[in-house]
Amino acid sequence: MEALKRKVLPRRYSMKDGSTDFDNYDEADEETQKHLQKEFAEAEKHGWAEGKPGSFLNRLISHGNKKTEEELRRSGGGSSGGSTSA
Repeated sequence: MEALKRKVLPRRYSMKDGSTDFDNYDEADEETQKHLQKEFAEAEKHGWAEGKPGSFLNRLISHGNKKTEEELRRSGGGSSGGSTSA
């Protein structure tokens, strides 16, 4: 049965898809990249660390942060702060 499964080909993410599943994409299409660059510039201008709240950039960063936190939890990482030397 394994031989019959189709391999999922990576494709470019587009904002027009309306999907919030960011995991199945290697990169964004050109239009989405330009939009993200504009949102990033606006976020820097206003001092938003994770983009304008509710924006596409904010959702993308939040998703990445959540995924990283889950990976750290699974691997037993996630230290509770930096170490200090005496």
